[in-house]
Amino acid sequence: MIYDADTWIGHWPYRRLPRTTAAELLQQMDSQGIDKALVGSLQGIFYKDSHEANRELAEAVRRHRDRLIPCAIINPTYFGWADDLKQCREEFAMPVLRLIPQYHPYKLTDDLATEIVAAAHELKMRVAVYGRVMDLRGRSHLDHSRQVPADEIMAMFKKFRGASFMLLNSGPVKPPRGAKAPKIFQDTAMMHGGCGVGVEKGLKTCTAERLMFGSTMLLRYPKPALIAIETVEATKAQKEKILYKNLKRLIPEMA
Repeated sequence: MIYDADTWIGHWPYRRLPRTTAAELLQQMDSQGIDKALVGSLQGIFYKDSHEANRELAEAVRRHRDRLIPCAIINPTYFGWADDLKQCREEFAMPVLRLIPQYHPYKLTDDLATEIVAAAHELKMRVAVYGRVMDLRGRSHLDHSRQVPADEIMAMFKKFRGASFMLLNSGPVKPPRGAKAPKIFQDTAMMHGGCGVGVEKGLKTCTAERLMFGSTMLLRYPKPALIAIETVEATKAQKEKILYKNLKRLIPEMA
């Protein structure tokens, strides 16, 4: 069984994607034996009002909720975000809030970031933070985004003692210690290099209890992500935790 913590549908403004729809995402999942996925809308990154993309996403996956679990994208600098977040959870049944500080005009250390994370927790949502969506080395000259520093991410996490977070498309970070420390679950999206070597480093840093499979399709092809898991030196039990058990435990809607 394979559950993917990091997938997308929609269009990328700086290059053509060969596949963009929910149906095409499902085709890619079927071709690689991926059972279920958390999915976000790329339009939610770039629309002035991100919530328009949440509405589109809810409709796009409406007939596929057994396999595609939609994630909200909210820009907390946009007026009315609290009502939008509530609709995402209560009407659209989105269990995850994705924060994209690489492209949206705020830092995770800002008060508004703290406010939206607290609001998401009140709604029983998991919060997923992207270190990056796109590698800056291959970006368009029109793309003025930033790599989100690890210390900025950790500073925000540490404000929420005992809370669980998802850290997506980021290098491995050493989890904070202590009974009240936040629990950080990372995907493998930036650990695919070296035919499993990157995932091995992730295992040493994050442990098998906190790693989740993430492919970033339809932005990228999923096969390299799967090869990294296949070739990593890990036990069957560890691979099962990475491939689906950790995400299933973290997001009950994935069951």
